[in-house]
Amino acid sequence: MNKTFIMLTGIFVLLSAILLSGCPKRVHERIEEGTRLTVLDEMVHARDRALESQVEGNIMSDLTLRWYAQTYGITVEGSHAVMTVSMKVKTEQQRDKALQLAGLDGRIQEVIDNIVIDPQLEDPPFGDF
Repeated sequence: MNKTFIMLTGIFVLLSAILLSGCPKRVHERIEEGTRLTVLDEMVHARDRALESQVEGNIMSDLTLRWYAQTYGITVEGSHAVMTVSMKVKTEQQRDKALQLAGLDGRIQEVIDNIVIDPQLEDPPFGDF
């Protein structure tokens, strides 16, 4: 009887471990299903990464803006032909140039300006073109 009890206890522990290790996955799946976006929501919130790259490339085509982007960072995010450009530049003229370059692609309907003008930024080492 002692051997039977030990064997049944071992089987119980093994089955408990299998069942308990499966629970978090099922709970995770339920949470994921409850928070999953519908196809329509995914389309509304979809980012157009190709267009974002194109806009960033347009801005980077200017040597001065490229220096500021590489030195202080740049973020371009967009969805449905609306692009948001975030970066730091020193002058209003540089901001205007970045916005103009961002809107060059004919697919872009609006450019949201999150460009910070900071006169305290250092100048590019090659001068402003």
